[in-house]
Amino acid sequence: MEQTASTNSSKWSLAARDGLILAAVTVVVSTLTFLTENAILSGLLWFVKLAGSIWLLRIIMKRYAIDHPDESVFSYGVIVCVLSALVCAVWAFVEYQFLFPDAVVKAFDQTFASFESMGAAMPEGFEEVMLKLEDSYAQISCITTFFWCALLGLLFSAILSRSGKPKSVFTDEEMKQNNDDEFNF
Repeated sequence: MEQTASTNSSKWSLAARDGLILAAVTVVVSTLTFLTENAILSGLLWFVKLAGSIWLLRIIMKRYAIDHPDESVFSYGVIVCVLSALVCAVWAFVEYQFLFPDAVVKAFDQTFASFESMGAAMPEGFEEVMLKLEDSYAQISCITTFFWCALLGLLFSAILSRSGKPKSVFTDEEMKQNNDDEFNF
């Protein structure tokens, strides 16, 4: 019982460390995206972040599978991704609330300007709803970032856990029979 408790605590501490490493990719790229004004470069950074995160998750899960062959790699990947999603969500809140609050104002101003330039009439109450969204955008971004990152983590953990295990062409019984035959002279 004591061994199981220490195994679980080491699993969680490993997952926390790996989750921080995985979140660091998103935090760095997200901050760079705010610092660049170029939409094409921002899109390219997002794609690189996604590919890099998947690659890093693959390495993390593969390393865990090698070190812990009897444990579920999928569940470890999900734990890592949920912890990473938590860090990313908090960082999104910090970015929009404290570091780059002007980005939210600028985005909503552009939305209002695009409605005006099209000559479209805003529905009644639309402006009030938009202003309320603008005021609570950091909280909304925090929640949606958590769910988005956790959902993607669940999806890629499932995919990577299936593709990461080596497949054997023999069943367990055939392997045992082959091993027994080698030692019977």
